[in-house]
Amino acid sequence: MKLLIITYFYAPDLNPRAFRWTAIASNFARKGHQVDVLCAAVPNGTANDRCDGVTVYRVKDWLLNASARVAPKRETTPAGAGVLSTLRASARRVVRMLWRAAYWPDYACGWIIPAVRMADILCGRNSYDRIVSVSLPFTGHLVGLLAKRRLPKVPWLVDIGDPFHLTKEPSHNNRWLYAALNRAIERKVLMKADAVSATTEETKRLYEEHFAVESGKIIVIPPLLSLPSPLMPPIARTDGVIKLVYVGTLYRRLRSPKPLLTLFRALVEVGNGRPLELHFYGSVNDCAGTLAPYLRTMGSRVFVHGLVSRAEVQLAMGDADVLVNIGNASAAQLASKVVEYMAMGKPILNLVSIDSDASVAELADYPASFTIARFEEVTSASVVAKALAFVTQSGPVTKAVVEKVRRKYSEENVSGLYWSLLDGKR
Repeated sequence: MKLLIITYFYAPDLNPRAFRWTAIASNFARKGHQVDVLCAAVPNGTANDRCDGVTVYRVKDWLLNASARVAPKRETTPAGAGVLSTLRASARRVVRMLWRAAYWPDYACGWIIPAVRMADILCGRNSYDRIVSVSLPFTGHLVGLLAKRRLPKVPWLVDIGDPFHLTKEPSHNNRWLYAALNRAIERKVLMKADAVSATTEETKRLYEEHFAVESGKIIVIPPLLSLPSPLMPPIARTDGVIKLVYVGTLYRRLRSPKPLLTLFRALVEVGNGRPLELHFYGSVNDCAGTLAPYLRTMGSRVFVHGLVSRAEVQLAMGDADVLVNIGNASAAQLASKVVEYMAMGKPILNLVSIDSDASVAELADYPASFTIARFEEVTSASVVAKALAFVTQSGPVTKAVVEKVRRKYSEENVSGLYWSLLDGKR
């Protein structure tokens, strides 16, 4: 079978959709299928290449600096940069604010024209049997919609990471300007698609409720375990420190570190001098101001490492005593790191702000998890006491539990579910 996969993010991008679809595309190619991937270019990369049997066509986003996708971002202006640098930084913030108020459908809009042109060339050159488009960003589905027009009889699978119109935080664009257009274009994509895949049952329910998508058209496919292989054994430490590690991107309104930091300070205060540390791995986005006071006052206990490689992430999780998840303020979103946490076999401290948080159901059968059901409860003396007991006394789960998790979310299992959709066997 000949497949065209349209995804903005692809290896070497440090992004959950890149991890997911790089693995799936390679899996399909190893089974003898012709797989072409159309994605955004990366710095110093070639226009196209071949990796694991997959032909990758990389086209440049005309507007976005692609290097930000594969390298750590500078979150603040360096100290002592001077008045001129401060003015330049202020000017950049103003330009960025104006740009964010105007672009559509999302930050990747500069990729649409070059990607559509390349998709048109590829569809004219190859007789594809299936087309797949991937979000986030939603721009990938716009390119897929136009490719579907070029090959109207070819089945089109729309793979959704997070909803577009229904997601309010973080907003994909200026909802005041584009709310009606967002809804109209997402409805068109859903109607034109031959099959739709989503990561959570809540996303499926929302689409069926708000867009009247026919029953059976949307299939839920779980997250894919994307840790580097082989998984490294845990690191044996003798320093006595209890390390709490959070992995993932922070957002002030969607996934704020404030409740975790508040809880951690309380754990330190009631912990009778126990050596606790809290480590953040991943982009902090607009949360630098939230983290700053804790870095100043608890600098020997709170650490921010920024965006690092997958290998470094795995080492950090292996070195952790407890892994921490901060739930999304949206029931339709499930952080893929929850699956990675379970696959590491470590205790998981789970902080959620809504009753329907998808992580609660995902962790229901995991024997070493402690969920704080409401962010406001992190200041409760009883909750702090229970959290301290969990953090200081919990140990890894059994090998059988870990193997069960790894089978369920394995590349082979998740790829098989996608192939069932592509092959018409739901």
